[in-house]
Amino acid sequence: MFPRFQRDVFDENLKLVKEVEKIAAKKGCTPSQIAIGWVIAHSGKKGLPQILPIPGATTEERVAENMKPAELSEDDMASIDAILKNFTVIGERYPPARMAFTEL
Repeated sequence: MFPRFQRDVFDENLKLVKEVEKIAAKKGCTPSQIAIGWVIAHSGKKGLPQILPIPGATTEERVAENMKPAELSEDDMASIDAILKNFTVIGERYPPARMAFTEL
């Protein structure tokens, strides 16, 4: 249903996950911990408001994991920024019928 997750583009978009997994492996954490740390690192910076990530979890293990976000250095953030700058996500986030609800 979601364009980014369709069979013909899924593997290409999964390459972004693989890059985040490499950073997580170097830091000895999970990609989810990198993601939460990335959000926290942006909190209150560059005109952004204070951000409090509230990740979902289905198990006690994931709750414990989410309570230990990765601490990202400036080098880590620069690495992630470079990955994002050079990666083009294929497909819209939502199907066309839902895109109308995302516009401000």
